Amino acid sequence: MEPVLSSSVPPQYNSQSIINTAEETLQTSGVNAAQTVYKSALLDWVDDVTMGDTIEKETVKGEIANLWLAYADLNRRSNLFKSATEVYEQAINCPVGSEVGKIWMEYAHFLEERGRPRTAQKLYLRALVGGVDGDGPSVKDVADQNLLWNEFLRMMQSLRKNPDLTLEDLKSAVENERGAQVDISNTATISTQPEGAANAADSSADNAAEQRPAKRSRWDKKTPEQIETLSAGSIDTAASVLFATSKNMPPEVETLWHARDGGSMPSKPEPALFSASPPKLGDPSGKDLVGIETALRLLEIMTSKTHDGKSLGSVLLELCHACWMMTALKEEEAVKAKEALEKKIANDTEALESNLAARASVAGGAMAAVQHANEQERNQFAMQCAVQREQLLAFSAWEFRKLLYMQQIILSSAKLPCFDGPSVDSSSITAQAKVCSILHSAFYLRARVGEDNHVKMLTKQLESLQKIASAAIKAKPMQQLYPSQLQMQLQQQQLPYQQPPPNFPLPPPMPPQMFQQPQQSQQMTGHYGQQMH
Repeated sequence: MEPVLSSSVPPQYNSQSIINTAEETLQTSGVNAAQTVYKSALLDWVDDVTMGDTIEKETVKGEIANLWLAYADLNRRSNLFKSATEVYEQAINCPVGSEVGKIWMEYAHFLEERGRPRTAQKLYLRALVGGVDGDGPSVKDVADQNLLWNEFLRMMQSLRKNPDLTLEDLKSAVENERGAQVDISNTATISTQPEGAANAADSSADNAAEQRPAKRSRWDKKTPEQIETLSAGSIDTAASVLFATSKNMPPEVETLWHARDGGSMPSKPEPALFSASPPKLGDPSGKDLVGIETALRLLEIMTSKTHDGKSLGSVLLELCHACWMMTALKEEEAVKAKEALEKKIANDTEALESNLAARASVAGGAMAAVQHANEQERNQFAMQCAVQREQLLAFSAWEFRKLLYMQQIILSSAKLPCFDGPSVDSSSITAQAKVCSILHSAFYLRARVGEDNHVKMLTKQLESLQKIASAAIKAKPMQQLYPSQLQMQLQQQQLPYQQPPPNFPLPPPMPPQMFQQPQQSQQMTGHYGQQMH
């Protein structure tokens, strides 16, 4: 059954259009490209709900749930069961999808099919009761809770081979064994329990209590009192969808790089977003590098705090530090690959020369022919070495391009200025590198002077820049502030010089012989002053 788009859902959040695109991509470009379609849409839609202020969660929650389920189904149909498990885990940790009971139910059914009933049991408990940290059930909707309780009961009846087990028995066992406060007043109950059913339910609950589910992601906390903003320790969980999206470069981005290369060899993106050493900035705010407006936005991000006083800037700088580490590791990998190739070439050269010398030592009267053959073999070997070096350079260039794509996706999700998704444009990459140089200097400086001192310094820089920006607005030219009034004043003013310019007589024409070129020493010169005959 195809998902139905509610009339209240904006057309740009139509899940069926994304599903259709993914299916078409699957037929034409394969499963990896189809996965990318889902990854990109989910990343954008979840960001729009959690980080933007233009769309309400309830408006598109069903559409996002449809995408998660279709994404998981794609992997299941492709026999990518590990990938399907990862998708389901991302869905139940998603700040939007985790509230939809159907996602939990489909995940539990998948676990049953894969022969993992205990994991499915823990999943039901997490959705209906909550984790061991006491943060409450993940699914709040009463209808979804009823659906999950009934599916949980069906599974336990089948697992314990006890069709007489009732929903009331199951809830009672869960309450007793887990100490959870489950509200059963709003859910449907089944008839009275038969004798011996309570023991079966208690036994099932005991098995569930043996291995309590892991602590839930911070994404699942809904109320402002329970929200804990992402920190360095939770980036891995919160960025699971992000990592999946940035893992493989989409074909359209590769095409843009090929178009930029033309017929030449691929080269590393220049400049790199992060350099090996922290840049030396004359002004820590970076206004001389990126301008006042962008510098203000960066300072506001780095000095902002959460409702409980934690620094959001530290999270951003940790993220940038991770991107810098990615660049450092990729550079080290490229250096090692080059050294390994040169070592291999040196060994092969030594072996080749030894063989050629042995061949020449027994040439006898055919020395000239042997020397000619040896020289040809040397030339052929040199050409092979050059091809290997070019292949390594091309491979390394594409690896750095993939790294750039991944960093652009990550930093775009952090809403940094100048980052608006992947780009191969030189001017955009240069602007992004300037922003990253400011952040590189910031996380290096914060590590040296401490968070408190660094935030104080940035706060002063922010106040100073705000004053400069305010003064710049006041000092705008009058024609920008009052264009109509100034235009009227200029029309009323008389210019001091209104007379036409004097009519000077034209000089007499030059004789034709003045235009004749000397025939001797007519030569052309090239761009660098060399004569071309």
